[in-house]
Amino acid sequence: MSSTYLQLIPYALVATLSPLGFAATLAVIRSGRLKALGFGFGFVSGQLLACAILVVLGAAWVPDREVGHPTLRGVLALIFGLVVLWLAVMLRRRPQTTAPRPNGRSQQVLDRLGRLRVGTALAAGLLLGVGGPKRLVLTTLAAATIATSTVAGSMTAALAVSYTTIATLLAWAPIVAFEFVGDRAVAGLDKTQHWLARHQRSAVFSSLLAVGLLALAEGISVLV
Repeated sequence: MSSTYLQLIPYALVATLSPLGFAATLAVIRSGRLKALGFGFGFVSGQLLACAILVVLGAAWVPDREVGHPTLRGVLALIFGLVVLWLAVMLRRRPQTTAPRPNGRSQQVLDRLGRLRVGTALAAGLLLGVGGPKRLVLTTLAAATIATSTVAGSMTAALAVSYTTIATLLAWAPIVAFEFVGDRAVAGLDKTQHWLARHQRSAVFSSLLAVGLLALAEGISVLV
């Protein structure tokens, strides 16, 4: 289980390092404690639900899960590793720009999040937790890693929960801090938001590099 858990960490880090997702959390926090709790609960629940469904589908697709399917896992790991490393290189070669700012559409979404009611905040968190294309792809990869591993039962559930905990870190952690500390936490969260906007590219590159190298190492170790 430990090796599978280590494979999930880079996916979860890339998923959680989203300036827009963190900005959405801050927008809801400023609207009040109850709305923030609803949004955070919905966000974590949406991510966990998506991961659980994909794990179940993946487990159903892979027969005789106890065997581990080393050849299939090895080939898929090599292909995935090469693709991820190529993405990391493309990201690194892209011209450096100033800290990204939300575009007009994203800013409208953030403004609406600050005016939501408790029920709609819960629903918005659920939708964002399920995610857009980037988060869904990462959840699919994490679920595939869990589904093709040899763990089963409660260990599978523990892996899904562990992935969700890290992948939603920048949603639930700020809300927990706000619930306990109140407005004093907002200033620190604002600084974190600015830091994330400035360093997201480097953080995502490092995570992609780690994911790609781990995948290549796993594929080679399984096939040789």
